[in-house]
Amino acid sequence: MHTVVVLVTDSPNREGVELAVVQLINTDGNKTIGAGVSNKKGRIEFANIEAGNYLLRCSFSGFLPVDSLIRIAAQSPKSISISLVLQTDIKKLNEVTVTTRRSLLNTSIDRKVYNVSQDIMAQTGSVSDVLKNVPSVEVDIEGNVSLRGSGDVMILINGRPSPLMGRNKAEVLQQIPANSIERIEVITNPSARFRPDGTSGIINIVLKKNTKTGLNGTVIGNIGNKQRSNASLNLNLRKEQFNWFANYSLRQEDRNRFGRLERENYDSTGKPDGFYRESSRLKSRPLSHFLTGGFEWEFDKKNTIGLSASTLPNKQTRNDRQMRSFFDAQNTLYSQFDRTRFAPAKEWERNATFFWQHNFDSDGQELRLEANMSSDGEDEKNYYSNIFYTPPQQSLFDNNWVYQTEKSKQLTLDYVKPIGEDAQLELGYAGSFMNALIDFYVEQYDTVQKIFIKDPAVSNVFRYKDGLHAVYGTYERTAGNFSFNAGLRAEAAFTNSILETLDSTIRNNYFQLYPTLHLALKREKGEWQLNYSRRVNRADPDELNPFPEYIDPLNLRAGNPKLQPEYIHSVEFGYQINRKHFSFVPSLYYRYKYNGFTTVTKALNDSVLFTTRENLSRDQSAGLELIFSTKGFKFVTANLNTNIFYNSIDASALGGSSKKSIVSMSANFNALFTVTKSTMLQLTSIYRSARQTAQGKQYPTFVMNIGARQNLFNNKLTVTCTLSDIFKTLEQRTFIETAFFSQNSYNRRDAQVFYLGMSYRFGKSGKKQQEEKLQFDNSL
Repeated sequence: MHTVVVLVTDSPNREGVELAVVQLINTDGNKTIGAGVSNKKGRIEFANIEAGNYLLRCSFSGFLPVDSLIRIAAQSPKSISISLVLQTDIKKLNEVTVTTRRSLLNTSIDRKVYNVSQDIMAQTGSVSDVLKNVPSVEVDIEGNVSLRGSGDVMILINGRPSPLMGRNKAEVLQQIPANSIERIEVITNPSARFRPDGTSGIINIVLKKNTKTGLNGTVIGNIGNKQRSNASLNLNLRKEQFNWFANYSLRQEDRNRFGRLERENYDSTGKPDGFYRESSRLKSRPLSHFLTGGFEWEFDKKNTIGLSASTLPNKQTRNDRQMRSFFDAQNTLYSQFDRTRFAPAKEWERNATFFWQHNFDSDGQELRLEANMSSDGEDEKNYYSNIFYTPPQQSLFDNNWVYQTEKSKQLTLDYVKPIGEDAQLELGYAGSFMNALIDFYVEQYDTVQKIFIKDPAVSNVFRYKDGLHAVYGTYERTAGNFSFNAGLRAEAAFTNSILETLDSTIRNNYFQLYPTLHLALKREKGEWQLNYSRRVNRADPDELNPFPEYIDPLNLRAGNPKLQPEYIHSVEFGYQINRKHFSFVPSLYYRYKYNGFTTVTKALNDSVLFTTRENLSRDQSAGLELIFSTKGFKFVTANLNTNIFYNSIDASALGGSSKKSIVSMSANFNALFTVTKSTMLQLTSIYRSARQTAQGKQYPTFVMNIGARQNLFNNKLTVTCTLSDIFKTLEQRTFIETAFFSQNSYNRRDAQVFYLGMSYRFGKSGKKQQEEKLQFDNSL
């Protein structure tokens, strides 16, 4: 028996090509002996091969297929090495370039890569809109992102933590235009190289950065119903060792949200003691600018430096009205008033990153230093009025001004060293330092003096400081069809919650270890993989701030400075099947969480609710995820993702039942139809079943979107139209039940949005560059 080792490289760079499809065919009987894809070094092995005549056939998108005949004799070496060199596939006919189109979705057991540039909805929508189409990812009506049913997910920008994804990440994701994104990567069990934050894993948003030579660019403009509009300009200049890039986007939206709430209060014996009903309309019109830019300079073959920066300023004015009615036990109205809100606000996020990368003489050995400085903030002025109808009385006024800032610094040092042909060692350090300020200023209108007076009882200042030091190491090795990656990350955290108004400081310092393990076994028809990681979810400053935010006196919200980090053991077992026209990836996963965060609502009296965060004793969930993708068809490509999971919560620490369990599911269908070579249609539908919470549940949701794209003038000009929420079905209903009240709330937004847009590409492209590798390069 012999082992055939194949190395797939590209020409002229002679770099390893990852994910190239290689087949070993016995020419005597025309039978396929083995098939698979190359690893990140372009390497693939076929073991236990008998003597005979064989054909090696290799193919990869954008390259010409390669065939190589080999003969294995009985006296041949036990290990035979073959090199296959791929040539770029560029065919010209009457000045028309024929190229291949990247798949909308690339899946493997440990990651999913969603190519945003292939999504028609990305032409007009925001990042929040596109995330809804990514398998395993869900986005609710308020823009909150969850991964496999868990909202505790870490979102990165270009592979690193960003202030954009801080406390207002749901709002920010609705402001960043999707056409500024190259791709979205999802990893549910990353290696120890990456921060272990997030219960369910990592979502990495990779911004566009062209690599074509010369000056290239794209101009995009979209206009929608109800005075919605957005536009963007992407520029890239690559000349010799320099690459400059810049992106500017402008987005104007019109947001209308509608809500309804019904609550029944109980007395100490459990009998009805009164009712509360509320209807609301929230209107805002945000205007945001998103600017990114930077350069990379490869000043010699071994060293590259780069500098990039981004800013996202946002202005909007909220106009809200809440109609509130109170009833006694006999359902008789005894109080009714409106609470209105006028709130001009501005938010900002800024970020700057510098990196230096040194490539050593040996292939694959590299050292990368990266430093990041960022800040974000919010300045919101809320002017409230209470207008009374029953019983009639003089209107009351109060103002609530919120000022928040957050500054952070990060430093990382990563070292990679290949050990022979089959192993690799990674070592590194990561330091993160944050300083946050939350300042609430509340004033009440004095009807006697006719002036506003500061309310010291509810005005407060909260500061938060932390420092996080981490070192990690991973070791990866391949032996025949088996490979593994073992890693360990050690972190020391130092945190201070400073209650400045109370002259008090709460410290929480801790040291933790986070092991990871990835095992993979390649077979003739697919690949098995088993992954494990220990993860953490840390509270942000808002969740630690104990001072209530008096935006709504009847619904107070506050953090908990004694909130401990929650820890998660995550295990995943999966199998990947790749065929000519489809791929299928079933995965089983299990998560055990302790000290788990949960949102807890308590009744302070018959009209005021208090909501905070507490640590639950434990939370378990297990699920089956099925991802089916078609490929290679001229007319249609489609992806169907189904996630079925079981969730069990122990709420005994909250005075509830000792155990609550539910089976939930979500389904995401995305189809792209090629009507002609220049005309495409896209249809997406998303379903999310009921979910449980510690005190109730969330009801199912469903939405369907459609889009069309027409390319003109040799693909230089593209016309796009999209329609979201076709059937106006997007509504979120939540139920809460405690010993003192039960409550149903209904929320929906004006989600049926139509956009018509145009995109024009210009510039001169030079020699085709190798496609940018994934940020998360920890596949087995």
